[in-house]
Amino acid sequence: MKILYKSLCIVLFAVLSSFTSEVHGILGGTVVIVNKDNTVASLSASEAKLYYTRKLKSRWPGINKNIKPVTRKSKCSERDSFYGTILKMADADVDNYFAERQFQNAEKQPDKLGSDAEIISFVEQEAGAIGFISAASATSDVRSRVKVVLEF
Repeated sequence: MKILYKSLCIVLFAVLSSFTSEVHGILGGTVVIVNKDNTVASLSASEAKLYYTRKLKSRWPGINKNIKPVTRKSKCSERDSFYGTILKMADADVDNYFAERQFQNAEKQPDKLGSDAEIISFVEQEAGAIGFISAASATSDVRSRVKVVLEF
């Protein structure tokens, strides 16, 4: 009986994992956004990391505005995706990285907002902003207000 139960649990887990990855694929994952006036048309994953972490430059080329990264306040799939896929860092490592930058260079830490809508609004209003949202939130209306520079 225990073997049957364990086998059933394994099969159920495999089916649910497959379904979750299919749904994630249908919804399209995560996108990186910048202000509409930013002259950068697109970014590779490595460029997005360099700009977001301000390792490449502290100001955007073309518009000469300070780079202002924005993130989500709490753990969510978009933050997990961006941190893991683009930054290749764990939550604690990202927090430590920006705390060190603040201490060493007096750089402001990323603004932390509660939702995709708040991030979209922030990026729309701040010329130097860079953030990430779910691809499902990147509707045609949103794309008319901010620029999507990377989809993953």
